[in-house]
Formats: sequence, structure tokens, C-alpha cells
Amino acid sequence: MSIIARRRWGPALPGAGLPVTRLLQESALTRTSLRIARPAIRSFRWIWQAARRPFLLTLLAQVVGAVSLGLVLLSARSLAQQLTGDAAPSSLAPLLPPVTALGGALFVSGVSVVVDREARYVMAELVVHRLQREIADIAGSVDYARYEDREFHDLLDRAGNEGTQSAIQMVYDLLALVSSALTAISLVVVLASTVPTMLPLLILVALPFVVAVRRTARMAYELDHELTPSDRLRFSLHEVLTGKREAKEVRVYALQHTLRDRWEQLFDERARRLVAVATRRALLNGAASLASSALVVGMLLVIVNGAVDRSAELGDAAIAVVALQQLAARIRTSSVSAGSLREATLFLEDFERFDALRGDRTEPGVDAEPLTPLVELRLEQVSFRYPGTDREVLRRIDLEIGANEIVALVGRSGSGKTTLAHLVAGLYQPSAGRITWNGVDGAEISRSTWWASLAVVYQDYAMYELSARENITLGDHRRPCEEPAVRRAAARAGVDDVLSELPGGYDTMLSRSYDGGAALSQGEWQRVAVARALYRDASLVILDEPAASLDAFAERELFERLLGLCASRSALVVSHRFSTVRLAHRIYVLDHGEVTEHGTHSELMAQNGLYAEMFRIQAAGYLEPS
Repeated sequence: MSIIARRRWGPALPGAGLPVTRLLQESALTRTSLRIARPAIRSFRWIWQAARRPFLLTLLAQVVGAVSLGLVLLSARSLAQQLTGDAAPSSLAPLLPPVTALGGALFVSGVSVVVDREARYVMAELVVHRLQREIADIAGSVDYARYEDREFHDLLDRAGNEGTQSAIQMVYDLLALVSSALTAISLVVVLASTVPTMLPLLILVALPFVVAVRRTARMAYELDHELTPSDRLRFSLHEVLTGKREAKEVRVYALQHTLRDRWEQLFDERARRLVAVATRRALLNGAASLASSALVVGMLLVIVNGAVDRSAELGDAAIAVVALQQLAARIRTSSVSAGSLREATLFLEDFERFDALRGDRTEPGVDAEPLTPLVELRLEQVSFRYPGTDREVLRRIDLEIGANEIVALVGRSGSGKTTLAHLVAGLYQPSAGRITWNGVDGAEISRSTWWASLAVVYQDYAMYELSARENITLGDHRRPCEEPAVRRAAARAGVDDVLSELPGGYDTMLSRSYDGGAALSQGEWQRVAVARALYRDASLVILDEPAASLDAFAERELFERLLGLCASRSALVVSHRFSTVRLAHRIYVLDHGEVTEHGTHSELMAQNGLYAEMFRIQAAGYLEPS
């Protein structure tokens, strides 16, 4: 219910000049104004930073358009007075000035509309780019653990899908309100010079729309808020239906209709809810329009009656009718803009909550200096649980990586190997215990510095649709691109021959979606990911299943290359393949989130524990039954 509809006068506060309810209402009004003001200021800041010139141009077009409309009506009034007056002109000459003024005003009004439309087109493109960049900056600055949180994905989706459009819509709505206000001023000036007695009644024309806007503003936002997880699944299913990576399984398993039907069900539910909300909004706004139209008709009858009984000049009455109709239309437009503005404010509040996540840590520094070369990295009684959960996925882990040493992590699936690798990489922070680099607690080291000191290869490595050279140099984009260093990294990863033979060599785009592009096999892509890690001169390399897409020969070759690199760096390797794990200097066995064994391959085999059991099971698959 609106503030106007709830208005009651209650008892006064002691020593205060205003009643309690009035103070509360004014306080609520202030809070509402602030809720709109903060996102509006932020939207204008985005506009000013990204599209200052087109914004100023569209604002100028709004002012010119409003003034020209007033001039059109005043010119038409002057022309009507001359034509209906007692001394009607006997020639065209006296009518030329008002006709010329009318034509000029119409021309200026038309030009202002064109300029406004084209300036908005450019402004929208620039601002959307600016907001997408900000969303990327925020997403890139939050702790990686946030990606395990459903609420983060909800906020990210709403910021990307609705927040970007809402920022543009808010500016458009504010510009529309400014335009309507300027136009209304022009129209009020015309009405004041024709039927001044009607001016007090104009407030009543707007009142029904004010009430409707307050009632309908939250409906679309609440619907979108409730359907965010469903929409995320719907978008994901559509990507599966159209994506290349999933296309093979979709065809072989004949999933097209099954997945499409699920996608259709989600959309049908959204459409059903959308129709219900749209119906309620239409009924409320329709009732407001009916009440407002009835008031306008009553005012028009008063004006026409004045013309009939000659208490008002016919020309004044005609222009007053046009001005009142135009003003009523502007009031309706303003009500739509006000409702849209309120909805945009609610969506941008979600953007504010998303932006607040930026405070979790400082933004990654591009120029962060790496730590001193690794002598010893230690995990001391490290435990970890995901944010918002009570279950510890890692418990009291002690682990050590020495200088120029390969350390391997093995264990059953789900034992916590990748999570532990993420902790060492600084993507997660321990819930208990500490991780030290050369004796310095990692909690005292900035994430940017920590990341600058290591390189990583994950089993879900990134495949950038860029050139082969860029795919490698992204491993250390801070240093100038040096061709020998690029080729050396590729050679160490065993992919130099493949990339050299591409149509454009290292300048070939690694995707067939581009002219002259080429596609790599999964194994070749994995080697490119390894080359990207080796291109960075880091003293610690973390490899999570680095040979998952390689055959047995390529896997053995890769690990032998890693052993050769151990004269200058250390490595933490997560792998299920014991044929290569056995080459590590030290092996840690994880089981249900705890280190149950550690030592060399020979020592672990002698212990005859879980490692030995897993090794024999895997080795048995390569031996003929006796």
C-alpha cells in the first residue's frame, strides 16, 4: 500500500512539531529516495565514465524537444487566434510568421527525436561494455571458494543478465522523466495562458498512476529473483543443445529431444509465472488509467463547455484541449518510467550486493613480484571446509615440498586431492592450520604475490580461442613475448612440432571458428596447457592430472621432462596413474580427507597399505592372467 493511501495523523512526539506517523512516513520516504538515489548516482557515474558525449547529446536533445513542443503549441495558438478572431486576415501574409514558426518548431522537434535515438544507441553500447568489464573485474577479484556458493552464482547471473540492462534502463527512465518534466513545464505554460483554472486539477490526473506504480514495482523483480536458479539451468541446457563439446554425446545418446523438453518445461513454468504477474500489473495499471482518463474527460468537458458558452475563446479552448491531451500522455509515460525506474533500482541493489563481494580481498595485481625461490613449502595441520558448510573435506594435513622436488598426491576419487592442490595454489584459504613459503605464513602474503610465484595446470585446463603463441604466453603475460622462450616451453611440453606445422605456425588461431584457424586434439591441448605453465619461470608448478588426455608414451615422456626441470623448480603433481607417480621424490596418500601414508614409492610399497593396494590393482590391469 502506498504512503499516500496509508497516511494517518497520529499523536505527536514529546517536544516534536510533527506527529509520529508523519515522521515515520517521511523517514520511509527518505529511505525510498535514498534507495533510488544510490543506484541512480552509480548509473550516472557509469554513463559519465563510459559515454559522456552521447549522454550530454541526448540530454540536450531532450531539452530542445521539450521547448520545441511548447513552441509548436504556442505557434498553433497564435495561428488559431488569427483565424478565429473578429478581424480575420484577408491575405496570407499576416499568417506567414506563425506558420513559419510552427514549421520551424516541428523541424527542430523532429531532429531532436532523431539525435536522441542515435545518441542512446551509441550510449547503450558503451555502457554495456563498461558494466561487463566491471562484472568481470568483480568476478575476478572474489575468492575462488565463492564459486562453490549458490548465492554467488545467483548474484552473478542477476548482475550479468538484469543488472547490466537495469543500469541502462535506469538512465533511460531518468531521461524520460526529465523529458516529461520539461515537456510538462511547456504544456503547463500553455495551459496557464489559456485555462489557468484547470492547473490545480492536474495533480489528480497523476495520482492514480502514483498509487499503481508503488503497487506493481516489486512484482517483476520478485519473479526474477525467485526464478534465477531455474533460469540458470535453462540457459545451461540451451548451451548444451548448441555447444560443440556436448554435441557428440547429444547425438550418440539421442538427447536432443529429452534435453529440449526439459528446457521447454523450465520456460513454460517461467511463462506461466510471467503471465500471472503481467496480468496483475495490467489490471492495476488499467484501473489507474481508467481513473486518470475519467478525470481528463471531465476537464475536457469543462474546457469545451467554456468554448460553447463563449466564456473562453475558441482558439484558446482548442489549444488547451491539445495541451491537456499531451500532458495526460506525458503523465502516463512518466508513470511507466517511474515504475520501470523502481524495478531497475531493485535489480541494481542486487548489483550492489554483488559488488560488495569485491571486499573479500584486494584485486589481483598485474605487477606483483614473486616470492623468493622456493626452499620449503609446508602445510601444518591444515583443515578445510567450504564456506557455509560444517563438513571438513580436509583434516589436519601435514605436507612438505622441498626445493627442486616432485611431490605426488594420490588417493581414491573424492579423497580431497584437487582441493588440497587448490589450497597450495592459494585459491582456497585453510579453515585451520597454516601454509608457509620459506617459513612465512601464507596468511601474511598477498594472493597476488602468492600467485605470481607459481604456475598451474588443471585437469579442466582452459582452451583459449586465441593464437597458439598467445595460449602459451598467457602463462606470464607480464614479460615481453620472446620467441625462443615460447618455443622452449612448447618443446619441453612436447608440442613444438605440432604448433610449428599449423597453417600459420604459432600465429594460428586455435579454433576452426576463425579463418585460417585449426583444431587441436585433447592431448595436444593438454600439452599447450603444460607449455603455458612452463613459460612462467615459477619455482613451484602445480599439476592436477596433467596427463589425463595423454597416452602412456606421452605421459612417461612428460614426467621425464618434469624430472629434468627439477634442477630449477619444484612440482606438486596430482595423478591417478601410478606408473608415473612412482617417479616422484615423495608421495602422499589421501583417504577421506586425511594423509594416511607418505614416502617414496619403495617405502610405500613396503608399508603394504592403501598405496600398495591401489598400485597392485592398477598394475593388474596391464598383466595377463596367470
